[in-house]
Amino acid sequence: METIFLSPAPMPYLTDCNLKRFGINEYHCSRCCGYFVLIFMLKNTLQFTENGILTTLHPGEWYIQRKNIRQDASRPSPKAEYYYIHFEAAYTEDRTNRLMLPVRGTFQPGLFQPLLQQLERLLNRTPCSHLELQSEFFRLLGLLYTQEQSYTPLTAGLMRYLNENYASHITGESLAEAFHYSSEYIDKKMKQELGMTPHAYLTCIRLQNAKKLLERTDLPIQKIASECGFSDNSIFYKAFKKSFSLSPSEWRKRNQFPDPRTDTVSSS
Repeated sequence: METIFLSPAPMPYLTDCNLKRFGINEYHCSRCCGYFVLIFMLKNTLQFTENGILTTLHPGEWYIQRKNIRQDASRPSPKAEYYYIHFEAAYTEDRTNRLMLPVRGTFQPGLFQPLLQQLERLLNRTPCSHLELQSEFFRLLGLLYTQEQSYTPLTAGLMRYLNENYASHITGESLAEAFHYSSEYIDKKMKQELGMTPHAYLTCIRLQNAKKLLERTDLPIQKIASECGFSDNSIFYKAFKKSFSLSPSEWRKRNQFPDPRTDTVSSS
């Protein structure tokens, strides 16, 4: 299943939503949007191309048009009817701290249409209740995530195990023994669902924890590497520099939180 990875900070933000009805000879517009478009098809079909690849949406399907991709239409979409939602969001390559949404899926109109209508009412209310609007939008995204992208028990278990044991010595063989599958099968399934192997995910978890220790403690860098599961300081250094474009010491210098115990209060 094709997915997009969005940054959780700032959270996706709804900017527009409405019901769209096409005429008998109406085409999808040609454009390159600087925002995402979430479409819920209600009647007939909608056809458009993204970077030259044809997409056809049928009633009961939803789809996310990704931002900064050219959209055109070579044929009309007679009497197509759908709800659209424009939202702002940023892509991310951080697979350990992100929102993952499928690009396409199916929905039950009886479940989703009242929520879509509520979003439209909230957006057009004067004055607009922005907190209530975005809260309902997050609830909608949550329904899509829960319905289409819950992990299989194996991948969920692997992620939980790696998060809880990242400081330990973990190999493909030890995972195979713990989960009773071959290491090849474990690699394949996790890559299918998460987009990365257990080893790559484990490295990300270790680096994220090392980054926090660099920011919040004065522990020696070699000690931090060891506590985060890196068996060799040079391996830690190379992995950190590759991921964050800074060495561990450079990261600490730029991002370390000040120690509140060193704060002084000046008196007048």
